[in-house]
Parts: sequence; C-alpha cells; structure tokens
Amino acid sequence: MEYIYESAQRSYEDFASGRVLYNAKGTTSFPVRLASEIVQRCFHILEEKGVEGPYTLYDPCCGGGYLLTVTGLLHGLRIRRVVGSDIDAEVLNIAGKNLSLLREEGLEQRAEQLKELLELYHKPSHEEALQSAVRFRELNRQSSVKEMECFQGDITDPHVSLNSCKGTHIVMTDLPYGDLVSWGGESKEPVQALLDALHPILDPARSVVAVISDKGQKLKHDQFKRVQHFKVGKRQVALFEPL
Repeated sequence: MEYIYESAQRSYEDFASGRVLYNAKGTTSFPVRLASEIVQRCFHILEEKGVEGPYTLYDPCCGGGYLLTVTGLLHGLRIRRVVGSDIDAEVLNIAGKNLSLLREEGLEQRAEQLKELLELYHKPSHEEALQSAVRFRELNRQSSVKEMECFQGDITDPHVSLNSCKGTHIVMTDLPYGDLVSWGGESKEPVQALLDALHPILDPARSVVAVISDKGQKLKHDQFKRVQHFKVGKRQVALFEPL
C-alpha cells in the first residue's frame, strides 16, 4: 500500500504497549503508523462530505483500548468523544485505564506509577516511559477529547444495545484474528453481524467505517459501499460508507 498521510517514517516507541499504555494480556497492539493513516483517511472522507470535526470515534472490538488510545493521543485535536466496547468484560478494565490517559488526571496517575517503579527498580525503561508520558502530556494539551466510554457488548449479537453510539462519525476496528484473539460471540458470520449492528446507529451523510482484518475475511455488506480497500502485510483494510 501507499501511505498518503503518514508517508514519512518516524519513531512510535512512545506508544509501545506496556510502556505508558497499559498492556492487556491476551490482546494485540496495532501498528501505530497504520492506525494514523487509516483515521486520517476517514477524516478526509468526512471532510469531503462537509462534516467537520471534532468527531466521535467508536471501536466495537476494542480489546484493551490500544487502537482507540493511540488514535486519541495522535489526533485528539480532531476527536471529541471516544467509545469502546468488547464482549470481554475483563479486558475492558484495561481499556478504561488506557482511555484515561487521554485526560490529564489519568496520565498524571500513570506517571506517578512509573515514578514509583523507577524509584524501586532504577530501570532505564521506566525513565524512558516517564519521558514518553511527558510527550503525551503535550499531545493532550492540544486535544479536543472530552468524553470517553467503555461498555460490554457483543457486536455480533443482533440484540446488542448501541444507543450510546448513535451519531458516531468514525467506526474503526481491528477484527479478531490470529492466535491471540478470536471472536467470542456465537455468530457464524461475524463480519456481516458486526456491520448489521452498526448500520442503524450511523448517518450515511455523516459517517465512515474502517474495518481491519486478516486477508481471509470477506469485507463486504449490502448496506455499505466500500470506498477504499488496501492490503498491508497480513492485513487488509476496507473503508465503507453506509447506504
């Protein structure tokens, strides 16, 4: 694939899972450069529709909230509300902690934890993490993020309640695949079920959906128009507009 917005290589080590961001056991992180590229493509699609930010961002398979938090840190100026849901109630505890890093008090609490670890163990990694937290503080000072929410829900369940997500502008989600993470619901066609559940909460004139999966998934749906599709490594990415 060709990077349009993140064309220049740069270091994203500040965003390493377990450094400042909390690590959720049994979940995966996500390439930061790719996350930034995808959300900026979503911004562009919305702007072409005449929809100006800041936007509401929702991840219905959020796991530990890594993708949401990284996106909120990098592009907080263009995001107002961040929402995550997952079928796994335990992992949502970590998601909540990660999303708290988008607020001054949450980041300060994490910095205090890192200071205590540094005083106890004197590890260079803790000093480096503290420096990353300082840089995150600068990002947050430019942020428009005002609301964060996590809730338990199986996005493949036809009865899942998404009332709090109505009016979402951007859905961006990395579908479960691989050895660490798998679908937890009972749907035999989880991608179709996911898009079925999302369609009623989206305004076709004011929303876009970005779905990331392995190359074996069929990313299509009768109620969505696929406007972009590209592959990178073992992943494929599809951007949809609801019909």
